[in-house]
Amino acid sequence: MHRAVAIALDFPDYYGHNLDALNDCLGDVACYGGYDDAPEGARLVLVFTDYDRFATSCPRAAQVVLDIVADQARQAAVLRRRLICLVQSNDPQIRFEPVGAMPVMWNSDEWLDSNRRT
Repeated sequence: MHRAVAIALDFPDYYGHNLDALNDCLGDVACYGGYDDAPEGARLVLVFTDYDRFATSCPRAAQVVLDIVADQARQAAVLRRRLICLVQSNDPQIRFEPVGAMPVMWNSDEWLDSNRRT
């Protein structure tokens, strides 16, 4: 998976072939444009085929990849860019946990409960 994504998105040679590196490099491409500086970088569609095979062999990684894509798509949208991911599976029973869940965070000025109550 890492090799295929790195080649397709022209990730730099220093790409670490792990989920943290995927998050970083995909974020660069989705939010700021491809490493190849192509002008069409403002719109990106990822297509994962046979995802059930990946999910069967690496279930945790398959879930995390979907979460990474969802998070990066949300970040890209803030910058008026588009990232869409289509996932194809041959397994009609495939299931995943919710994808792209974002925790609600207090801003740092309101972190202490006493500061939130007025």
